Amino acid sequence: MDYWRDKTIKLNDSWGPGAANVLRGPLGSAPEFSLRARYLRGTQAARQLAQFRVEISSGYLSDGWQDAVFTPFGTVPVTGIAGLPPWDSSKADVYHDLIIGPNHNLGDYKTERLEGVIPFLDASGAVGYDTVRLFYASKAVQGGPNEDLVILKIATYAAAPGTVQVRQDGGGHGPPD
Repeated sequence: MDYWRDKTIKLNDSWGPGAANVLRGPLGSAPEFSLRARYLRGTQAARQLAQFRVEISSGYLSDGWQDAVFTPFGTVPVTGIAGLPPWDSSKADVYHDLIIGPNHNLGDYKTERLEGVIPFLDASGAVGYDTVRLFYASKAVQGGPNEDLVILKIATYAAAPGTVQVRQDGGGHGPPD
């Protein structure tokens, strides 16, 4: 879990209806958030890393992200996300195809990830909730300034009241700093 500690993630790209709910900043800026470790104290007063709290700067993501809590799950590192070229928008399909494709373990419950629930407002102002899963793919990008990649997978947890919708998936990715 140390690779998540005090990281700032700047998303390069996002797609899908779920991403439209929670990965768009109100000011149209590129989405960015930071993870801060949350600890519990044991009976011997030792601190144990337990969760991560999100910090955002105003305008970089919707307010639902501020102070959201992400909990670690899984024990198996991400596999099958590798060999990507350094990011530029002309490579979006290469990234999408690999992330959406079947040749990785992102859908396996044993895969290491952080999970949280992010509230959002739909166009009419009704509140909905999306589950967001963060995956850390080490050495996924060949060349470039950062070889690691954070992948976000989003699914509607509870739709905004009054809307009729099936599960809305979305995704995004970006390098950790």
